[in-house]
Amino acid sequence: MEKLYFYHRPLANNTLQRVIRSRPLENGLDVGICKAVLIGLVGQAPLQKKLRNGRAVTLLSLGTGGIRNNRRPFDNEEPREFADRCAVQWHRVAVYPERLGALTVKHAVPGSVLYVEGNLETKIFNDPITGLVRRIREIAIRRNGRLVFLGQGSDNQKPSQGDLRSVGYY
Repeated sequence: MEKLYFYHRPLANNTLQRVIRSRPLENGLDVGICKAVLIGLVGQAPLQKKLRNGRAVTLLSLGTGGIRNNRRPFDNEEPREFADRCAVQWHRVAVYPERLGALTVKHAVPGSVLYVEGNLETKIFNDPITGLVRRIREIAIRRNGRLVFLGQGSDNQKPSQGDLRSVGYY
């Protein structure tokens, strides 16, 4: 299905003419929405990195999953190894708003339960060690994303209302 776009073009006599254009979809695909919503446990303590433009980004890992009934043992796998094998999936989360990132570093400890809503993005770069092109998929929390603290880790305390108001969420 082809999409139609409308815009107005000014004419010489100060009137507007309505123009209808069809814009073909890129490679036959619509842009769509690439969004992820996850609830999981924080794996490692979040860390902040400085980007080349001087802004800070906060990175953390979020584990989702658990026991699955449809798991199958590998060939020649002992029952104990099968029981101990992890069914957790790990997700890389990048928090771009600096104040929200600072709040995440302060309050998210390993074992904290987080609700994460953000854009699915793929980072493509050349690995400086191997020289290969690498792709990393991450959930990027930008201005339109959400990060909600649902549960506490071992030595974590919940963010106060003052902390949340300073970020813009209350």
